Amino acid sequence: MSYLQASKLGMLTLLVIVSSLPATIFASDFRMQTEVFVEGDSQPVSSSLTLFSGSKVYDFLGDKSSAGEITVFDVSRGRFVLIDTQQKIKTILTKEYLIRFLEQVESRANDDVITRFVSPELDQQYNPTTKTVTVSSDHLSYHAIGIDAKWDRAVEQYRHFADWIARLNSTRIGNLPPNSRFELNRVMAERKLMPKTIERTVLLDRVGLRKQVVRSEHDIHWQLTNSDRKRISSTGNLMAECKQVSIDEYWQAQAQASE
Repeated sequence: MSYLQASKLGMLTLLVIVSSLPATIFASDFRMQTEVFVEGDSQPVSSSLTLFSGSKVYDFLGDKSSAGEITVFDVSRGRFVLIDTQQKIKTILTKEYLIRFLEQVESRANDDVITRFVSPELDQQYNPTTKTVTVSSDHLSYHAIGIDAKWDRAVEQYRHFADWIARLNSTRIGNLPPNSRFELNRVMAERKLMPKTIERTVLLDRVGLRKQVVRSEHDIHWQLTNSDRKRISSTGNLMAECKQVSIDEYWQAQAQASE
C-alpha cells in the first residue's frame, strides 16, 4: 500500500469514527451573560460572563466591587482557581476543601439555621406551559423561568457548574448555604431546562416583614465568539503569571483592596 493510499484509508477511518460519535461531544461550548438585580433597583448590582469551554468554565465578574476577579472551574481536576487580576495573585480551592468547609459550617450551625437553610423542607412545583420551576420553604424560595437547551450536555454542564459555584459562593461572608439551590438545579436539569431568570426571596425574620428579593437574568448563546476564545487564552497566560497564595491570604488581600 502506498503512502497516499494509507493516508486516504486513515482519513476515511477517521471520518467514520467522527460521524459515529454523538454531536454533543463537539457542540458543548457556549456562553452565558448574567445580570443580578436587587428588588427596587433598575440597574444591576453585578454582571458576569461565563464561558463553558471543554472541561473548563471561565467566569468573569464585571461588577465594580469585584472588578478584575476571574474564576476558573477546572472540572477534570476538580478545583477552582480564583484570580485577582489587579493584584496578580491566585488561589486554589479543591472540591474536597469546599465539602469540608460546608461540613464544618453545618456542624457549628444552631438548630434554627439548620431547619431554615441547611435542611429545609422544600416544596417543588413545575408549570410546563410557562416552563417555570418553583422551589420553596417557609423561609426561602426560588422561582425560575427556563428555556430549552440546544444540547442535553449543556444542561449537565450548567448543573454541575451551578452546584459547585453555589458551594464556592457559600464560603463568602454573608452568603447562604447552597442546599436549596441544589434542589432548584436538580429540578431544572430533570426538565432539561436552562435558566432565563431566577428570583430568590429570603425572609429575614420569622413573620415575613423583612425580606430580600434578588433576581438574576441570563442570556445564553450557543457558541463562543472569537473574542471569547482570545479571553480564554489570555486567562491561561495570566494564570501562569500570577503568584499563588493561600486561601486566607487571597481573601485578606481582597478585603484590604476593597477598604
